[in-house]
Amino acid sequence: MIKLIVSDLDGTLIDHTRRINDSNLLAVKTAIGDGFEFCIASGRMKSEINIIMQEFNSCYHAIGQNGATIHKKDLKLLTSSEFKADVSSRILQTTRHYDHFINFIHCTDDSFYITKRTDASYPYESRILTSCAVRGDLEEAIKEDKISCSKISYFGEIDQLIQLKTELDSLFEGEIETFISDKDCLDVMPLSVSKGVGLTLLIKELGLSPNEVACIGDSFNDLSMFAITEHSFAMSGSHVDVRNQANNVIHSVAEAINQIISYNRSFVSR
Repeated sequence: MIKLIVSDLDGTLIDHTRRINDSNLLAVKTAIGDGFEFCIASGRMKSEINIIMQEFNSCYHAIGQNGATIHKKDLKLLTSSEFKADVSSRILQTTRHYDHFINFIHCTDDSFYITKRTDASYPYESRILTSCAVRGDLEEAIKEDKISCSKISYFGEIDQLIQLKTELDSLFEGEIETFISDKDCLDVMPLSVSKGVGLTLLIKELGLSPNEVACIGDSFNDLSMFAITEHSFAMSGSHVDVRNQANNVIHSVAEAINQIISYNRSFVSR
């Protein structure tokens, strides 16, 4: 039987308005009321997840920043992960003069930074639900380990982001993980940090097995979760390569939850 339902946020549980629509909201409430464990797995920070999920109080676990932070529903921090200072410093040095990207530095304490605020950075900054700090000495502060970085996000044109991903994967092989997490976003993570690794730690903590977990997502940073369980659900609007690696394609989280509940009922009746 499925005991834990895991959902991505952007493009999955929430839409472009960053809200949970009524049908998804009811479905999640029904699942929690029926005794399912529920988890959000997102590239967003825990503080952002809290804002979006405020109706649910402490009824959900949270895998934040693509697995850099994992919180149980009792708010206990299960684990957190950060770059080694020299690695994040070298990444920033490598991309320092790439003016066609906007990049943000995220930390496990849910603070995030930008070197300077410009007209080009405002639209991207506005998509993050907490306040951004401007720090001109950001690169130096990271190099000196005054700021510990857990995620670097680059925003820009998708073709250029894919090229950047290829370049960073080559230059930092064995030191980082990279994910296209949105249509205009590349997330660079510490080595062995992903939603899938975070979920593996959480299900072990909860005493579950992979076949007792269902995952719902829409982007490449969700594939590491899909690889864990046969109960994987990709949104119909996601990239074809994402859909092809899921066992089910659905139009909404509500549809996935309805299928999960039906699966459990059929499991019991066997």
